[in-house]
Amino acid sequence: MVHEKKDLTGKVMVVTGGNSGIGFEAARDFARRGARIVLICRSEARGKAALAKIEAETANDQGLLYVADFSSLASVSAVADKLLADFLKIDVLCNNAGAANGKRTETPEGFETTLVTNHLSGFLLTKKLMPALERAAESGLARIVFTSSYGHTNSALDFDDLGLQNGYKTLVAYGRSKLMNLLTARELQRRVGASNIVTSAFHPGAVRTPIWSKGGFVGRTLGLVLYPFMVSIKKGADTFIWLASSEDAASVGANGNYFYERRQPRVAKHATDADAERLWNVSEELVAPYL
Repeated sequence: MVHEKKDLTGKVMVVTGGNSGIGFEAARDFARRGARIVLICRSEARGKAALAKIEAETANDQGLLYVADFSSLASVSAVADKLLADFLKIDVLCNNAGAANGKRTETPEGFETTLVTNHLSGFLLTKKLMPALERAAESGLARIVFTSSYGHTNSALDFDDLGLQNGYKTLVAYGRSKLMNLLTARELQRRVGASNIVTSAFHPGAVRTPIWSKGGFVGRTLGLVLYPFMVSIKKGADTFIWLASSEDAASVGANGNYFYERRQPRVAKHATDADAERLWNVSEELVAPYL
């Protein structure tokens, strides 16, 4: 697929998990078109290497790196404060950071790790950066994109056990977190209403990225089985880039919807508006100490 080469000069575009995979591919594309890219990465070394590669390939030296651990709400809250201090306006926020965990672990803050890394941290970052996104929306279109997955179809949410204490399965934990991304995009759009902020979620496809090797035995096995059928990182990033930057009517009017290959596929029946609202309220309670 070929995405539009709209000039992005003057745009501030924040990408979490931007040092590899589709996050890096998207960030490189944005930089090539003149945007100031802001990478939020866990590893300072890998983040610096990614920025150096992007600068070498695009001749865009405006990129900045911020370091945060997405398994820590305190770390994400701190990096959000830094961004708000450094940027009056943020045009695009790409909530892309995520992981698959082979076994159940808890963060030092007491949350199940997949829940925090894949959902609560992005939710918190979005909440805290809203003033900068709203200021960007006063003079143009601001966008918030969530990397979801077809894995959202695996399982409905269990609000009595969001931390999967009663039996942890890698694919269920990952799938539910991707369902949360989809529902958050939908509920956020409902809440921003008629403002000039557009939210969306997307499935990149089964992409050849390192995430499969980090999902324990199940993830590694699944990655090996699916590898011949996986898509390239470039193809996996196409819908991501399109939703974050295109002037196509479908992307500009994404309206909180879920996309795959630039189209709106059917979502799981358990992806309900009622659960979207309930998840938002529960998430607000969980991240409240870090706002």
